[in-house]
Amino acid sequence: MSGIKPLAVPADVIYTYDGSFDGFLCCVYESVYAGELPINILREEDSPPTLYDVRAIITNPLKAERVRTSIPSKISERALELVMAVFCSCLEKKELRILEFLLQGYREGGKLCFKPGDAVVAPLLSAERHLSGEAHLLKGFIRFADVGGALVASITPKNYILPFITQHFVLRYHDEQFMIFDKTNKAALVYQNGKAEIIQIDNVAFPEISENEAQYQALWKQFYNTISIESRENPRCRMTHMPKRYWENMLEVSGLVHPTAD
Repeated sequence: MSGIKPLAVPADVIYTYDGSFDGFLCCVYESVYAGELPINILREEDSPPTLYDVRAIITNPLKAERVRTSIPSKISERALELVMAVFCSCLEKKELRILEFLLQGYREGGKLCFKPGDAVVAPLLSAERHLSGEAHLLKGFIRFADVGGALVASITPKNYILPFITQHFVLRYHDEQFMIFDKTNKAALVYQNGKAEIIQIDNVAFPEISENEAQYQALWKQFYNTISIESRENPRCRMTHMPKRYWENMLEVSGLVHPTAD
């Protein structure tokens, strides 16, 4: 991306975009070539009434690709990796924070990624760790049910982790058909006929489980309860290793409430 200006002047304007990664990259393009730093960048559906000027940024694939290719060439491959991860995170004002990182990266180059204490880098690294940690946990916490010969599961993560767990579950269940529905981000990972795809979907109405599946679920809960040792029960320790916010989607502990739980 040629003609990059070294500085962006703070401007009393809010950018809105369609919520896609390409749409966000177009916001970066606008900021760079307008030489301005907006006060915020919001998805169109999240933009509230405001007295500030609002500029709708239209997604242009050519502009998006210019920004995408400029990041590894003018900063580093690691910078692009970090930007893509943080865009999927639940970091507050993530778009603005990523933009600030890129504007500084265009000035400093790849050395910026080796400054973990820098004010624009630290929040991004923290967000990336949070996303990576949640993806790791959900690889073990997702509970599938057999519905009509397919495996289905629901999750409610804080981050958009489906792209980061796809390979794990495809390799693990490559001979199956499965769906993981992300209620938080209204998306589903669908794997069938050897092909995995992430689709946007508002809601999924799963059919009733079969009698056999109900029996397996009852057996699993009975097994979980049987192997527990009442005298060694430690609810706080359990919540450390199995955060409570995941319980609603975990068969063995769904509906379980401890009086000592926060």
